[in-house]
Amino acid sequence: MVTDVTCCPFCQKPDAVVRHGTNRGGTARCRCRACERTFTPRPNPRITTPETEEAILRCLAERLSIEATARLLRVSKATIYKTLKKTRMPSSQRDHSLSASAAGRCGRDR
Repeated sequence: MVTDVTCCPFCQKPDAVVRHGTNRGGTARCRCRACERTFTPRPNPRITTPETEEAILRCLAERLSIEATARLLRVSKATIYKTLKKTRMPSSQRDHSLSASAAGRCGRDR
């Protein structure tokens, strides 16, 4: 029996919870004998730390490829894409900066 969880979070039956292995993060999985559902009593969310996100952005600013950054920092390519998407400039600012740079280039070409 799992001692930390005294009842199932779904059916609220007392003492119906048994240990049911671990998930890929290493935390315990539990199973309710009454309702046959499985759950993680205290889930451990796998988040990317701000330090890792900063390191990803520094590597990409140094023109390392996504593959090389993933290999160097031991993160997946999906984590890198997610970080890029999260830190990307809003479209209104991006459009303004593009129009300003295009206007500057046109003035020099004449």
